[in-house]
Amino acid sequence: MYLDNTNTSSSSKLKYIQSNHKEIDYFFLKDMFEKGMTQDGLSNIHDELLDVTATLLIKTHKDKTILPAIVDMIFFRNREGLFTHDLIWAFFQAKDPYSLMLIANYLESDDVNDVKLACKLLDFVPSIDFNKGEGSKQHKALFYWLKENYHFLQFTGESFQRSSNPIPYIVAIDSKYLCKEVSLYTGEPILPLTKKETNLLGHFNNLDENKKLLLSKFSHRIHCKNVNSWSSWIKQSITKQISTAKAKSKH
Repeated sequence: MYLDNTNTSSSSKLKYIQSNHKEIDYFFLKDMFEKGMTQDGLSNIHDELLDVTATLLIKTHKDKTILPAIVDMIFFRNREGLFTHDLIWAFFQAKDPYSLMLIANYLESDDVNDVKLACKLLDFVPSIDFNKGEGSKQHKALFYWLKENYHFLQFTGESFQRSSNPIPYIVAIDSKYLCKEVSLYTGEPILPLTKKETNLLGHFNNLDENKKLLLSKFSHRIHCKNVNSWSSWIKQSITKQISTAKAKSKH
């Protein structure tokens, strides 16, 4: 099936997909998407058809190969003043934190509209001010944030459909403190906690947010550098851990 240039054709195909999406073959959808994306922005109906097709490819068929194309479509539509929310939602539904780098590439665009949208989509990332600074530095900062926190990220499902400032990913700082990888979908540690780890979290969770962030960041850093040093440090009292983390973090 080819996506031609008529609204009637796009409308009929949209209704067909919406009514029969459970029976539609992956390769049929992929073909429709690849042919249709060359005509992105043709009409509202055509764009809606592309949005539905992209959503099915991502949600039903777990196809992440289309993410670069989706990002380019999002930024193209934004420049043209076209609707982007459904396509943005579909993109994040891939639940792939490293795909955020595809958005980050637009931080270095010469088009101010690209930069503004990239900053808006990545604004949830803590400790990086996407509204100030050079695009190349922001791009690099996001890369290192992902590298540091990837194993502790939880997908929240928040989107622009329900919030003007969605936070699609959060860092499970308690698990980062224990250096225990979490499920992207639940935020819970993949491996069950030991009794000792549960006791550690009891002390950790009684701290204020600043101390939690200090310990989680320091714990991860020392664990990556030297596991033996980390094992010695984590056995100390929470007060001693904080004191060491503060002293070492100044250097």
